Amino acid sequence: MPERTTRRGFLLTAAASLTAAVGCQGVCPTIFGYNVGNAALYDQNVRTVYVPMCNNRAFQTTPYRGLEVDVTAAVVREIGAKTPFRVISDPTRADTELLMNIVDINKNLLNRTQQNTIREGEVVITLDVLWRDLRTGKVLSSTRPQLDPNILDPVPPFDPDVPIVPPVCDIPVGIPTRIVATGRLLQELGETNSSASKRAVDNLATQIVSLMEKPWTLP
Repeated sequence: MPERTTRRGFLLTAAASLTAAVGCQGVCPTIFGYNVGNAALYDQNVRTVYVPMCNNRAFQTTPYRGLEVDVTAAVVREIGAKTPFRVISDPTRADTELLMNIVDINKNLLNRTQQNTIREGEVVITLDVLWRDLRTGKVLSSTRPQLDPNILDPVPPFDPDVPIVPPVCDIPVGIPTRIVATGRLLQELGETNSSASKRAVDNLATQIVSLMEKPWTLP
């Protein structure tokens, strides 16, 4: 009995110490002042993401037709697996919007066999991605300085000798971020165009979700 009581007391003490060390602030728990979990890597002000079907502006051949569907599905799965965000289908209820556009699909031949057949190759997919906040219009996926639509230049005084300047659009234009992903192809190991495309699509999804992480800041 004393040994069992001592063990129980030790467990209760350890649980109480861990409870005191762990604090919960919203959905992101903290331990000793440090955030824990995937919420520590992503902006807690963003809760939902609208992901429309990816556009495909590349020249499509038979093995790569419909690749935009695979890219969209892979990105949705990666967001659900890695981030605290929730993907919804209604843009009017979403906090942010993730736009994707396939620019180019290419297959590179890296090595040949003695019979002049492919030994090693790769499928290269180039994609433009733009993640923006639907509440403020701010582009979240770009680190370049953006034009603030609320700050406009003052109107200069009228001068009849100065030619009329055409109006400048004061609406900020989002600059997409270009991502390139590759997928290996080794026919001697049984790999095909399908497996190489699948590997490149998964690589794209990983890069896009990594791009959605909030920037590092010093304490």
